[in-house]
Amino acid sequence: MSTAIDYLAQFGLSTRKKGNRVVVSPRALVTDDLQKYIRAHRLELLAELAANDGLARHCSWSVLLPGRQPFPMISPEPMTRDEALEIVRWRWPDGDVA
Repeated sequence: MSTAIDYLAQFGLSTRKKGNRVVVSPRALVTDDLQKYIRAHRLELLAELAANDGLARHCSWSVLLPGRQPFPMISPEPMTRDEALEIVRWRWPDGDVA
């Protein structure tokens, strides 16, 4: 399966994430057509770059609450432990995830 990052790499381009922006270099190699591709696939590129940040992501996390059995929290999109913990603590301030 080819990714948007792989597609740009075919043209000698590298990508990185800077905030909510996609930075493509070297800039001199970006043609008008490639610029249109980058704009059209910005969210896909950001997702790919985030997925390659070295953080583990899962669609299922175990919710841990004092005095209760652990139970699963299922997400349609993979999320980091910190993202899962934020969701759990919104509902249960003393909760944790594993």
